[in-house]
Amino acid sequence: MAQKFVKHETAVIDDGAIIGNYTAIWHYSHVEKTAVIGENCNLGQNTYVGNNAIIGNACRIGNSVSIFSNVELQDFVFCAPFMVFTHIGYPRAAIVRHRVFEKTLVKTGATLGANSTVVPGVTVGMGAFIAAGAVLTKSCKDWSLMVGVSAKQMGWVSAYGEKIPLPLKGSGEWVCSHTGDVYYLEGAELRRQAGIDDILKYTHGQELKRRNI
Repeated sequence: MAQKFVKHETAVIDDGAIIGNYTAIWHYSHVEKTAVIGENCNLGQNTYVGNNAIIGNACRIGNSVSIFSNVELQDFVFCAPFMVFTHIGYPRAAIVRHRVFEKTLVKTGATLGANSTVVPGVTVGMGAFIAAGAVLTKSCKDWSLMVGVSAKQMGWVSAYGEKIPLPLKGSGEWVCSHTGDVYYLEGAELRRQAGIDDILKYTHGQELKRRNI
């Protein structure tokens, strides 16, 4: 079956790239030949997806974001405009280090704010929210709100995108009035039990209708 994705006439997609149905790739973007992009994604103007980069389903990539080799985004990841993935820990112009790119993993439902930076080799937890301008230098927890340079946890954020009124440590629970999700604080970890209509559950093979507020 032929792929059904939208490509602006100025975008360059190298032969061999895998792009899922219902994805849109906009002005002056470039997708390299061994990149993989899932279904129902939106790649804004001047985006770049390198060889061996993976973008899951239903992701939104803002203008001027580069997804380099060995960066993997799971489903429903939001990369705000001008956020940055760095792919070499100690780069030098005189040294080529393409063979030592470290793996960076961004788990389902995470948001990477505008002008934020994610260093190589970290894991961004499920549903984590990296604030605008933050610099993430180490892996962060599921549902954590990370703020500052270097980024520190300042709270918790729900899958719907609301700050959860629970402390960083202790015990307790909170119910999202929009989704019915229940969040359980257990020590220093937050666990989500999805509601009946899980907004982070992806259904393959059909066009995604995103929720409007």
